[in-house]
Amino acid sequence: MTIQTLSNPVKTIGLNPSQKESRSIHQHPETDFPFEMPSFHQCWWRHLSPRFDIPFKGQSLLVHRKKVAKGFLSLKEVRISGWNTAWDQALTEDRLAELQQLQQTNQWDYFRLRLKVNHDLPQSTERLAALGFPSVMVPAPCQYSIDLSQGLDAYMKGLSHNSRKSLKKKTRLAQALKPRLVTVSESKSVEQFLEELIQHHIQYWDQKVGHSYLNHPEEKQFLYHWALALHQSGQLVLDRLMMNDQTVNLSLGVRSGDAFYWLFTVNTGLFNEYAPGIVGLNLRLEACAQKNIQQFHMGAGDYFYKIQSANMTLPCADIYVINPDSWKGMLYHRWLKRKHRGDIQQLQAKT
Repeated sequence: MTIQTLSNPVKTIGLNPSQKESRSIHQHPETDFPFEMPSFHQCWWRHLSPRFDIPFKGQSLLVHRKKVAKGFLSLKEVRISGWNTAWDQALTEDRLAELQQLQQTNQWDYFRLRLKVNHDLPQSTERLAALGFPSVMVPAPCQYSIDLSQGLDAYMKGLSHNSRKSLKKKTRLAQALKPRLVTVSESKSVEQFLEELIQHHIQYWDQKVGHSYLNHPEEKQFLYHWALALHQSGQLVLDRLMMNDQTVNLSLGVRSGDAFYWLFTVNTGLFNEYAPGIVGLNLRLEACAQKNIQQFHMGAGDYFYKIQSANMTLPCADIYVINPDSWKGMLYHRWLKRKHRGDIQQLQAKT
């Protein structure tokens, strides 16, 4: 499953670049946003899968040769770390500087990253244009979040009548199986839990769509090492939902400040008729409220349980930064604008 509140916004790229004390649209320090933590980037960087064609690696960016047009054409795409975890990324001054250096020394066609839709986006494109980079923004899958800042009772009262009724019915039926959460906190149990979660993740997604990216050893190693780093910092949250003393659901999340990021959840296949995913979500929300968590982020993906449970929808956009020296990049730019003309106009209206 892929994964947001961004606290302490700082200077946007649209402002004076000489103000070096504030370098990004959104600042993501180690204690703020999981997918901009140094530990995340370091672990991902060490476990790049050889199945990806990566002709160049820089300080924080890499070039990925991506096949398009049914494999008849390849484009050199610049990316920030994280194939499956691009919840929200920062367009920092350091990254822009590296992009400019990359333009001078290595060939690339476009740079892609995902941002949250807000009032800063027009400033971002203005800054890119000032540096000579054409860009285009297209809508990306929105993210779903649960606001707990007013307490669990207020959240429940804010749900629609049907959602509240459905949740109460499912949790009431499951009471006969005595559902409870069991948290994993000992270091020696973390790896065992991760192996169990990965096994069920692979089994579920292999059956559902024919493939789980965790089949690849490098993806699995990345998850292991990053989870262990999060465990050492006290931010890793692992728990299992038990019904009749059997594991029916597994969950991996990250606590960062007063926010919780739900990265993975998977059912084991037992007692599916009792909706273990919904029951587990309800118990986890209760636990988060008791720990004064303000935001429970569920990430992207139009799954019914997210749509039904979320009381916040966070629109996102993919921004494509084009290399003006690349004829393929400029052709791709025109194609993107033509293909997404209507979507781009709607996105501009939101910002």
